[in-house]
Amino acid sequence: METNEYATMFRVEETHWWYHALHRLIFQALEAELPDWRNKKILDAGCGTGAILQRLGNPQENVGIDLAPEAVAFCGERGLDNVRQADICALPFADASFDAVICSSVLYHEWVSDVAAAIREMLRVLRPGGVLVVNVPAFRFLHSAHDDAVMTARRFRKAEIRKLLLDRHLTIRRLTYWTSFLFPLAVAARTFGRSEMGRDFEAKNTSFLQRVFAQIMTLELRLLRGISFPFGVALLAVARK
Repeated sequence: METNEYATMFRVEETHWWYHALHRLIFQALEAELPDWRNKKILDAGCGTGAILQRLGNPQENVGIDLAPEAVAFCGERGLDNVRQADICALPFADASFDAVICSSVLYHEWVSDVAAAIREMLRVLRPGGVLVVNVPAFRFLHSAHDDAVMTARRFRKAEIRKLLLDRHLTIRRLTYWTSFLFPLAVAARTFGRSEMGRDFEAKNTSFLQRVFAQIMTLELRLLRGISFPFGVALLAVARK
């Protein structure tokens, strides 16, 4: 990503409604598939500025990696010393090292030259029976100026993620689009120029909009416990090795 995007992420990741929803969804998936995750060893593959890794706790066991030195530096500002600079396609860990791997908003990136190779690497370090949680942006037609700023090389559909996982003999536990209730607003923002930065929803949203969007996402996440959505801004996959 552009350097200023890391600064924006670091500034808003703990307060912005979208990041709140993303983190809740990831931990919701962990609770469902690995209820004792607090006692497990977890890799955050592409940890960004470290908000998820910080919430995972247990720094003696859990580890984050990111290719960008800016991301590693911001993790340091959070007080995280369990982060290494590394490439997701060449993870510096032994086989079967982790009980779970989280890969949130990484596989879309230009620096991931081979998505299939990245998944193979994550599976290599995942123990048998381990859980893989992946979040990616959805639908190529949503590509915008913000995608350029964060170096988006690809956006995904369900069928693409399903094939990537099944081809590697993973058991898919969840595969759903999300940010679905706000999908029409995202389409407007990205295709009709309603957002100067090309974001779905600006980081500088008013406190009123923050509350409204947060309430909408609370309802959506509650429904996602039992159903899947056929469209959305992003796509979540949960699979087991």
